[in-house]
Amino acid sequence: MKKNGPKDICYAVLYDAKDADYILKLNPDFLFQKLEEKYNDHPSLPEFIAVQKADDIVTFPGLSYCMQLILGTQTTRFTFMCAGSSPIAANPFRQTLVSEASSRINMSISGSMTRSGKSLRFVGNFPASFQTITVSESGVNTTSTPNTGILLNRNQFSSSDIVHTMGVTAFTLASLITFSAVTTWG
Repeated sequence: MKKNGPKDICYAVLYDAKDADYILKLNPDFLFQKLEEKYNDHPSLPEFIAVQKADDIVTFPGLSYCMQLILGTQTTRFTFMCAGSSPIAANPFRQTLVSEASSRINMSISGSMTRSGKSLRFVGNFPASFQTITVSESGVNTTSTPNTGILLNRNQFSSSDIVHTMGVTAFTLASLITFSAVTTWG
C-alpha cells in the first residue's frame, strides 16, 4: 500500500495554552510547513513544545468510503479528528483507535478540512480544556462518537508521543493524505 497507494503523514504538535488562539488562525499550508520545519529541528514560530510525525496508513474501509463519497452513494464527510493513547501498530483493516479519548474534535468548528490537488488536509485543534492524554495514535472519522463511524486513517506516533496536560497545554493533530496516480510494473 505504501509504494503505490495513498500516503498519509500526520503531525502531533503540543503548545502552550496561551498560543492556541494564534495557532487556530494559521493557514493549513503554512501550519504544515512550520510543523515540518520544527520536526526537522529548525527554529520555528510559533514556538511549539513538541512535534511528532507519523507516516502511517489509510484504512481499507476508509478508502472504500471515499469511493462511495465520490460516487454520491454516501454523503457524510470525514469531519472528526480522534486521539488515542495506544502504542499498538496501525492496521489497514482496523476501524477504531485502540485506546481512544472520550471525545472527538469537530474539524469544521476547531480546525479545517481542505483539498488541494491530489491531497486532503485535516487539522484538529484540541483545546487546553481537553482531557489529559498521552497522544500515541490519531485518525480522521465520520462521526462524533468514539469507537463508531468510518475511520479514514490511523496514525501511530511510534518514535515518541506527546503528553497533553489539561489546562496547561493544547495540541493539534494535522493529517495530510496524498493520492498518487503512479503505476509501476514489475
